[in-house]
Amino acid sequence: MFLPFFHPKTYSGALANFETGRASNLRSRMSLVANRVNSGTVLRTCPACIKSDAKMVGRAWWHVQHQLPSCLVCLKHSEPLLEVAVQRRALILPSQINLQHNEVLMNLDVQLTRLAHDVWRSRTSLPAYQHITSRYRHRLVETGFASHIGAIRQDKLRHALRAYWATSASPAVQQLLLDSSYPEALFRAKRAQFHPLKHLLLIGLLWGSWTGFCGHTPCECVTPKRASANVLSEGETDADILYLLQQGKSLRAVSKQCKRSVIYVKKLALQNNIPVKTRAKRIFGADIALIVGLLKDGVKTQQIAREVDCSVGAVEQVLSQHPGLVEKRDQKRFNAQCHKHQNCILKALVERPEYYRSDFQRECRASYSWLFKHDKEWLYSVMHDAVPRSRRRGGP
Repeated sequence: MFLPFFHPKTYSGALANFETGRASNLRSRMSLVANRVNSGTVLRTCPACIKSDAKMVGRAWWHVQHQLPSCLVCLKHSEPLLEVAVQRRALILPSQINLQHNEVLMNLDVQLTRLAHDVWRSRTSLPAYQHITSRYRHRLVETGFASHIGAIRQDKLRHALRAYWATSASPAVQQLLLDSSYPEALFRAKRAQFHPLKHLLLIGLLWGSWTGFCGHTPCECVTPKRASANVLSEGETDADILYLLQQGKSLRAVSKQCKRSVIYVKKLALQNNIPVKTRAKRIFGADIALIVGLLKDGVKTQQIAREVDCSVGAVEQVLSQHPGLVEKRDQKRFNAQCHKHQNCILKALVERPEYYRSDFQRECRASYSWLFKHDKEWLYSVMHDAVPRSRRRGGP
């Protein structure tokens, strides 16, 4: 069941550990601990299977298909499975379990059980490991959970998953739905291994069955090229970076999109003779005088960089060479904030001359708090005197 959703090297390594008897670190290698999905703590069996096994061979046994993650129903007899806690030092037989149960079958539990069985018994060719999330992205675009460029609407998808599986009787499912990082982590952590249950819940919502997932082909409006225009797939390579650079995207845009540093992206561009537009890092002569004048006027460094066509770092370097400018710019920004908040209080005074201090604090909270902290003397000078204590609680 883990084969379709695990990297081939991880899966083959787990099998090798089983063969050699070194399974002590198996749970951590398969990320079962990190995924926080409780499994292997109970054994499940079907009452009808117990009776059938005893009639056919004289003894009941534990069926493997009943132990699959979140398997709550026997698909052969359509009955809820009975659970018993695993005991490390005691041998438990299915015949020792009380066969009485009052549970009611839910369609969602039957669907989840069938999904687990289909994955376990699948004989069809499975998608390659790196293409699973790409298939998810195509389907999310078709169903409206992602934009046409592949940007996933994570909140909408999370709420839809919780609403779809809300009535499931599986404790593992309910615990997983409360995880705030699910299902976002499926698309963010590209090198991580995830428990099959996390994939099955998403497949159940988007396709309803395992055969629908395996046989899915994206519609014409969602092509792999278009879906990866702004969101790269699992197989991000240097070729993807070069493709975006050839489309005219800037170094910083490609760096942010591909999760690589600007230096690395620039190195690839230079190695492949792709022209990139770089901004001046050093400035001379008249440009320095122009920048100093703009800095004295209080213009933001980003705006100066755009006007002079240089980097923000170059502007900040000029600013660092004039320490007095830094203090003047700080004072200028402080005065601008002070005038803005003072005008807010004065405007309120004109409109509401009967207001007391508590009224201003309630109606103009931001301006009142800022002036109370930085210019309390002016604030109290323009307001009415405080209400006498004898009149604060309904006194005469």
